[in-house]
Amino acid sequence: IAILEGRRRELAARREFLVPALEALGFRVPAHPEGAFYVYADCSALTDDSFAFAREVLVEADIAITPGKDFGFAAPARHVRIAYTQPVARLEEAMGRLRAFLAGR
Repeated sequence: IAILEGRRRELAARREFLVPALEALGFRVPAHPEGAFYVYADCSALTDDSFAFAREVLVEADIAITPGKDFGFAAPARHVRIAYTQPVARLEEAMGRLRAFLAGR
Protein backbone atom coordinates (compact mmCIF):
# COMPACT_ATOMS: atom_id res chain seq x y z
CA ILE A 1 0.00 0.00 0.00
CA ALA A 2 2.88 2.38 0.70
CA ILE A 3 4.16 2.03 -2.86
CA LEU A 4 0.69 2.65 -4.27
CA GLU A 5 0.20 5.76 -2.11
CA GLY A 6 3.60 7.09 -3.13
CA ARG A 7 2.72 6.69 -6.80
CA ARG A 8 -0.68 8.29 -6.27
CA ARG A 9 0.93 11.31 -4.57
CA GLU A 10 3.52 11.64 -7.33
CA LEU A 11 0.90 11.58 -10.08
CA ALA A 12 -1.21 14.11 -8.16
CA ALA A 13 1.80 16.44 -7.86
CA ARG A 14 2.47 16.15 -11.58
CA ARG A 15 -1.18 16.89 -12.41
CA GLU A 16 -1.30 19.80 -9.97
CA PHE A 17 1.72 21.30 -11.72
CA LEU A 18 0.74 20.57 -15.31
CA VAL A 19 -2.89 21.70 -15.47
CA PRO A 20 -2.25 25.29 -14.29
CA ALA A 21 0.92 25.46 -16.40
CA LEU A 22 -1.05 24.54 -19.52
CA GLU A 23 -3.84 26.97 -18.67
CA ALA A 24 -1.28 29.76 -18.26
CA LEU A 25 -0.08 29.03 -21.81
CA GLY A 26 -3.56 29.34 -23.32
CA PHE A 27 -4.86 25.79 -23.17
CA ARG A 28 -8.28 25.13 -21.66
CA VAL A 29 -8.70 22.08 -19.47
CA PRO A 30 -12.46 21.67 -19.14
CA ALA A 31 -12.23 18.36 -17.25
CA HIS A 32 -9.41 17.97 -14.78
CA PRO A 33 -8.13 14.40 -14.76
CA GLU A 34 -8.82 12.37 -11.65
CA GLY A 35 -7.82 8.81 -12.48
CA ALA A 36 -5.64 9.19 -15.55
CA PHE A 37 -2.04 10.20 -16.22
CA TYR A 38 -2.82 12.61 -19.04
CA VAL A 39 -4.60 15.89 -19.69
CA TYR A 40 -7.02 16.22 -22.60
CA ALA A 41 -6.63 19.92 -23.34
CA ASP A 42 -8.47 22.30 -25.64
CA CYS A 43 -5.84 24.01 -27.80
CA SER A 44 -8.27 26.01 -29.96
CA ALA A 45 -6.95 29.34 -28.66
CA LEU A 46 -3.57 28.35 -30.11
CA THR A 47 -4.46 26.48 -33.30
CA ASP A 48 -7.33 25.17 -35.38
CA ASP A 49 -5.48 21.94 -36.26
CA SER A 50 -4.30 19.83 -33.33
CA PHE A 51 -2.54 17.39 -35.66
CA ALA A 52 -0.35 20.07 -37.25
CA PHE A 53 0.15 21.70 -33.86
CA ALA A 54 1.34 18.44 -32.26
CA ARG A 55 3.80 17.98 -35.12
CA GLU A 56 5.12 21.55 -34.75
CA VAL A 57 5.54 21.12 -31.01
CA LEU A 58 7.45 17.88 -31.58
CA VAL A 59 9.75 19.33 -34.24
CA GLU A 60 10.28 22.80 -32.76
CA ALA A 61 10.08 22.22 -28.99
CA ASP A 62 11.06 18.53 -28.80
CA ILE A 63 7.88 17.72 -26.84
CA ALA A 64 5.61 14.82 -27.78
CA ILE A 65 1.90 15.55 -27.45
CA THR A 66 -0.87 13.64 -29.17
CA PRO A 67 -3.50 15.20 -31.44
CA GLY A 68 -7.12 14.76 -30.46
CA LYS A 69 -8.04 12.83 -33.57
CA ASP A 70 -6.29 9.81 -32.07
CA PHE A 71 -8.91 9.75 -29.28
CA GLY A 72 -12.30 10.02 -30.93
CA PHE A 73 -14.62 12.32 -32.77
CA ALA A 74 -15.51 14.98 -30.17
CA ALA A 75 -13.89 18.12 -31.67
CA PRO A 76 -10.55 16.39 -32.29
CA ALA A 77 -8.98 19.37 -34.09
CA ARG A 78 -9.45 21.41 -30.90
CA HIS A 79 -7.77 19.00 -28.49
CA VAL A 80 -4.43 17.45 -27.64
CA ARG A 81 -3.55 14.83 -25.08
CA ILE A 82 -0.56 15.53 -22.86
CA ALA A 83 0.74 12.77 -20.60
CA TYR A 84 2.29 13.47 -17.23
CA THR A 85 4.33 10.30 -16.99
CA GLN A 86 7.53 12.24 -16.28
CA PRO A 87 8.67 13.77 -12.97
CA VAL A 88 7.71 17.37 -12.20
CA ALA A 89 11.23 18.62 -13.01
CA ARG A 90 10.94 17.23 -16.56
CA LEU A 91 7.43 18.68 -16.90
CA GLU A 92 8.77 22.09 -15.83
CA GLU A 93 11.47 21.83 -18.49
CA ALA A 94 8.90 20.86 -21.12
CA MET A 95 6.59 23.74 -20.18
CA GLY A 96 9.53 26.13 -20.51
CA ARG A 97 10.24 24.83 -24.00
CA LEU A 98 6.54 25.01 -24.88
CA ARG A 99 6.35 28.59 -23.59
CA ALA A 100 9.35 29.56 -25.74
CA PHE A 101 7.85 27.80 -28.76
CA LEU A 102 4.52 29.62 -28.39
CA ALA A 103 6.26 32.97 -27.88
CA GLY A 104 8.18 32.46 -31.12
CA ARG A 105 5.15 31.69 -33.30
